[in-house]
Amino acid sequence: MAHAGRVLVVEDQENERKALSHLLKTDGFTIFGAENADKAMGYLDENIDVVLSDLHMGDVSGIDLLNLWKKRKPDTQFILLTGDRETQSAVEAMKAGAFDYVLKPINPDELRMMVKRAVDGLQKDKELDSLRRRLDQKFGLDQIVGQSKQMKDVFAKIQRAAPVDSTVLILGESGTGKELVAQALHHNSLRKKGPFVAVNCAAVPATLVESELFGHVRGAFTGATDRRMGRFEQADGGTLFIDEIGDFEIGLQAKLLRVLETLTLTPVGGHEDRKVDVRVLAATSRDIRKMVAEGTFREDLFYRLNVVTITLPPMRERPDDIPILVDHFLKEIAENKHTPLRKVSPEVMRRFQLYRWPGNVRELRNTLESMMVLADGETLTERDLPDSIAEGSQASATPKEIPTGLTMEELERLAITKALDQFGGNRTHAANRLGISVRTLQRKLRQYELERRAKPFPNDILTEA
Repeated sequence: MAHAGRVLVVEDQENERKALSHLLKTDGFTIFGAENADKAMGYLDENIDVVLSDLHMGDVSGIDLLNLWKKRKPDTQFILLTGDRETQSAVEAMKAGAFDYVLKPINPDELRMMVKRAVDGLQKDKELDSLRRRLDQKFGLDQIVGQSKQMKDVFAKIQRAAPVDSTVLILGESGTGKELVAQALHHNSLRKKGPFVAVNCAAVPATLVESELFGHVRGAFTGATDRRMGRFEQADGGTLFIDEIGDFEIGLQAKLLRVLETLTLTPVGGHEDRKVDVRVLAATSRDIRKMVAEGTFREDLFYRLNVVTITLPPMRERPDDIPILVDHFLKEIAENKHTPLRKVSPEVMRRFQLYRWPGNVRELRNTLESMMVLADGETLTERDLPDSIAEGSQASATPKEIPTGLTMEELERLAITKALDQFGGNRTHAANRLGISVRTLQRKLRQYELERRAKPFPNDILTEA
């Protein structure tokens, strides 16, 4: 099989240059030739993978060429050819950044294998760089969507906490995106080239949690036929994300605390300690402070985890983020599921903003995917809504909710009061719920002496009704 690769052969002896070029062409490489360093530098823009250069070439040596070339193209692999059997030249070449060196007289098979390894290594490095760029893009801050004040606070905390090796406790209801925050912290940290390992305590049987995290030795228990590396060791040099830490068995919390404080663990059934270099991120959807007060979660472990806290708001508290989340998910689903890109009707968007979203962001994404797969038209309309969303986002009150015997002004005052209570005093959300502008709402608040009931929010936009 031919090995793709572009090789520049730099040799001042024409016969040797031609022989080397012919040898490598038979393996499928694209070959360029130059008789000295000056001519070689003319190939800088040819996307050369490997430079195969003689070490001694008059005034400018192969090492000089390596240093000049690497300043412009640092990723290029260099292999130096020398007839000098003293090791000093080889050591100097390797220190300067050479991939390897070959002693003359040249063994053809050895040279061919070395050039192949150099090209393969370069391709693997490029693939790793490409993978890292894709991961950075996938888990970057731009993938955590939102422009509300609550989410801006989350972004700011991630940016400040990511470069520091402190433990982070991520709090939030199920479906708010806690693992995405953990991934963003990792991929924006100095540990980004290390592994990101996640374990969900709620998904691991209580009897296996200790082995899952700390590993076990052979014979530790029935069925332990081999040594098993735990998640802490798997994450060595990187980040360990412990999800649903609130479900962690209290009997093992002391051992977890010791590992966090010493970064030393003992596998189940073992007697030798193992050092690990791990940053720990933890998350829970439970009220962990209440658990501490009730004695179901160790206070010292809570404070060890709670160095930095990031709390994710539920969807119902940030309805202004729903339109941009919808736009983001529509594009993502269309790309990943190979479905036509669709848009959402204003009525559906209004329904989305009225719905409480108990499953939070995860529920919104799954709802949109279901609607996109089953919809016929280019626009998702109310008839495409799942029954649970349609029933849970009714904009108008039922007859039983409307008191009888009230004047129009009293009904209007009641509607405003209910809308303000529903959104915690947020004027923008209340106005959207009532179908009026914020300016009109402010006028009504003064009219009905309800200004104290409303809270000013920085995102309130005053527009004429």
